[in-house]
This record gives sequence, structure tokens and C-alpha cells, in this order.
Amino acid sequence: MRAWITTHTQAMSRASIRLRAQPLASTLSIAVIAIAILLPLALYILFANVSNAAARLNTEPNVNAYLSLTATDGEAKEIEKKIRLLSNAGAVAFIPRDVALVEMKKRANLGDLLAGIDSNPLPHAFAIKPKLTDTTSLDTLRRDITALPKVETVTVDFEWAKKLSRFVEFAQRIVFLISAVLAAAVIFVVGNTIRLQMLTQKEEIIVARLIGATRGFVRRPFLYFGALQGAAAGAIALIAAVGFTYWVGSEVNILAASYGADFQLRAPTLGQSAWVIGGGTILGWAGAFISVSMYWRHGEGER
Repeated sequence: MRAWITTHTQAMSRASIRLRAQPLASTLSIAVIAIAILLPLALYILFANVSNAAARLNTEPNVNAYLSLTATDGEAKEIEKKIRLLSNAGAVAFIPRDVALVEMKKRANLGDLLAGIDSNPLPHAFAIKPKLTDTTSLDTLRRDITALPKVETVTVDFEWAKKLSRFVEFAQRIVFLISAVLAAAVIFVVGNTIRLQMLTQKEEIIVARLIGATRGFVRRPFLYFGALQGAAAGAIALIAAVGFTYWVGSEVNILAASYGADFQLRAPTLGQSAWVIGGGTILGWAGAFISVSMYWRHGEGER
């Protein structure tokens, strides 16, 4: 066990020395890999926050009926009775115009503006939860309520939330596709770098093989070289993504607060950060492994 640890420690040390021996080439290679990791990571953070916001929305079908401003309390009660008699009307909640005005002042921070208004500009309203949520049933319920006297407007307020949820699901698939393509690009970049490393050290590899070095001994430093590149690129991409999240997040928080909402952009968690760095390490190792395997397959390591 001690010999195994020593062997791998020495291989990692040799890989680290090779990485520092060519600072410009190593920096450019790591930067390219970091950019390839940063793009899907930034998209993931963006759509994860949008998905979190969409999950907080009410996507249950809810029909809202707004009466005309001239409707009296007595007329509102009569309309409520008629709505309850509709076959697809489930729970019916009456929202008096005075209550709606108080809620509006609280949620929209418009107390000072609304205080200067002499009359209440809001109508009586009803929130109806339908029993059947298919499109035909909802359209029928909307028409039936619209036909009632003193009903000004009828809306179904869940449709846009469903569209947003579907967009998030579609975006997640796009992010997955982009991630797969860029992961292949990372493997190609690392593999090409390792290929060049092996070509420049071809004579050393041949001599090492002649004096009895195994393929594993020769291959191990190159695998660690690729893994170190991937890990460094993953860490750089993560730092850039977190910095961008906090930079943009401050403006998003101010914008959300101006609309009376409580929403904050979330940076990657510790677990997600570990996945990013670990994923970069695995991609770098995979690129190095493929490159070294192709080198052996072509017989270049035997000459």
C-alpha cells in the first residue's frame, strides 16, 4: 500500500513539475478548458434560479372574475350565488374591493401613491378553483362567468406559469446538450495537449521502456497532468461563475425588491462546486487516458 501511494505521489509531483515548466502553454490550455466548463455552468446557474422562481409560483388553475366598478355589495352576493351553481365551479372566494386595496398597498409598496386617490379604483373580484382543468372545461367556465351581469373581465392566471415551467424544462435539456458537446471539447483539448507532451518526450519514453518501465509507470504522470489541468480549469470556472452570480445578484435583488418580491440569485452549493471541480478533473483524466491509449495503440511507445 505504501509503495502504491509513493508511486502515485511521485507521478503527481512529476505532472505538477511539467505543468509549471511551461507556464504559458499550461495557462492557455487551462483557460480554454475553463471557458468550456464555464458556459454550461453559467447556463445551469441561470436556469436553476429560474426554475426555483417558477417552483414558487402557483401553477394550479385558478379563474379570476372581476366585476364592474358600479357593482354593489348586494349584486356581488347575487353573482357569487350564480357562480357557485355552475357545474365546474369548485371553491369560490369573494375578494371585496376594500380588502384588495389594502393588500395592494402592502404588497406593491404603493401606500403613498394610493393615499392620494379619493375613490377605490379596484373592483370586487372572485377567485374560483375549477373542478375540471382541461382546456374545454376551463373555456366553458370562463364563458359562463363572463355571461353573468356586472362581470367585466374573466382571466385564467395559471397559463403563463405553466409556459414558464415548460420553458425551464426545455432549457435544462439544452444545457445538458451543450454540456455534452463541451465535455467532448474538453477531452479533445486535454488529449491534444497530452499528445504533444508525449511527442516531445518520445525519446525519454523509449529509454524508460528499454530499461524496464511499465506502461502504467510511463502513463501515470500524463494522467495526473490531464487531471490537474481539468481540476484547475474547473476551479477557475467555478470562481468566475460565483463572482458573476454575486455581481449580477445585487442588481437582481434591488429589482425584485422594487416590485415587492423576495428573490435572490443562488450561487452553486458546496456539493455542486465539488461536482464542477470533480467533473473537470475526470474530463482531464479521460482526455489524457484516451490520448495515451492511442499513443500505445499506434506503437509509438515501443520504438
